[in-house]
Amino acid sequence: MNKYKIKIDLKSDVLAGIGEGYGTIVDSDVVLDEVGLPYIPSKRIKGIMRESAEEVNEMLESFDKNIIDIDKIFGTAGAAEGVLHLSNFFLTEYEDCKAWFKYLTNTRNIINKQNITDQLTSLRYSTAIDIKTGCAKEHSLRTERVIDKGNTFIAHADLYESCEIDLALICQNIRRMGTKRTRGLGEINVVLMKNEKSLNDNAIEVLEKEAICESNKV
Repeated sequence: MNKYKIKIDLKSDVLAGIGEGYGTIVDSDVVLDEVGLPYIPSKRIKGIMRESAEEVNEMLESFDKNIIDIDKIFGTAGAAEGVLHLSNFFLTEYEDCKAWFKYLTNTRNIINKQNITDQLTSLRYSTAIDIKTGCAKEHSLRTERVIDKGNTFIAHADLYESCEIDLALICQNIRRMGTKRTRGLGEINVVLMKNEKSLNDNAIEVLEKEAICESNKV
């Protein structure tokens, strides 16, 4: 297997809630590490990638192209494991940042976990509206934490080279993640990288060359 990286750039705030609250303050929180840095579990991204792969296959089928072997890459539930091995997604320079923040919180007691989280995330508030009255429903106020736009997350991936074009197309097709995507949240850019270079453009070029070759045969 070859070593790759997958980079996610947040183009807007992302509501990647875990469905669990933080005490009585936050109804839906993000996943945080021991010092308060947000990260994105690989399981969540694999689900988005699988959905993207299905969309890509629909497009490839319409052009009579060979489709992606989704089960080979991602595996099948309760049966075979996929060939894609993916780590969790952490902020760029995560290890150095984590070590520094540990020092500041545990040794120097200059900042705390909440201070760190507040610098990278924001709280959003929403209520359910009663259709009949047009007013907010009683006890419907919800507080949700979003990861702020502009942050970049990186994961390490192991994959067979024969599958890299397929995975690059899958990444290129992903546009949003998380909830409330129809309300302007969750816009992302996902790139498959090898030796610090993007493979997305290369995957598109391969398809374009195939299309040109086929058109020349007609």
